[in-house]
Amino acid sequence: MESKIDAGGVRGRDGGAPCWAGALVAPVFLALAVWFLLGPDGIDLPAEEPSAIDPALLATTPRREILGDPPVILIDGFQRTCMECHRLFQPREDGTSLQLMQHRHIKLDHGINDRCRNCHHVEDRDRLVLHDGTVIGYSDVVTLCSKCHGPTFRDWQRGAHGRTNGYWDASRGEVRRLGCTECHDPHTPRVPALDPMRPLPGPRAPRMGPSHGGRLEATRARTGTLTGRTRTPTGASDDH
Repeated sequence: MESKIDAGGVRGRDGGAPCWAGALVAPVFLALAVWFLLGPDGIDLPAEEPSAIDPALLATTPRREILGDPPVILIDGFQRTCMECHRLFQPREDGTSLQLMQHRHIKLDHGINDRCRNCHHVEDRDRLVLHDGTVIGYSDVVTLCSKCHGPTFRDWQRGAHGRTNGYWDASRGEVRRLGCTECHDPHTPRVPALDPMRPLPGPRAPRMGPSHGGRLEATRARTGTLTGRTRTPTGASDDH
């Protein structure tokens, strides 16, 4: 390969970079290494203690314990089905003001569905009944709910409503959709499914100063809300 002499008298090859350019690479990298080793400490990033996450928030157990089929409840220390008592004691008529001796914990707040026999079979209290008179078991409660809550049921079928336990990939294990009453009290559906749940701590971004989670906790303390947002009379959030 023919060597050439440039205008400065430095010999190069085929008009390429001068030979001294390569000789500068090592000193430059050495100087940078010394600077990083002995130079300033750089940015002082804030350090925060990791946020403790309540294990209950990560639990996959249903929010409610559902009744079996047939349902069995504890009365005076004995496990009894519905019909063990209802064979002897006729249920009160809907709308009467008679004081209950059992089921006092039940509060019926289900919209226009305000009659027990809309869902419970009149003669066999161990069973449920559909609008057309079809008798079904407690294990088929999703079918009963779907007769009134059609759009929600279709969302549930597609996974947009409710919760799925197990594996998204069915080939790796069981996939189970939680049933309606595993989240909703059938007599008062807003409980506990719509009870407020504290969200998990937010992501940490040290270069942005205090973590999002820390700011959110401070806002919650100021507003007294779980979300850190307050509502104006028009329904718009004042946290923009």
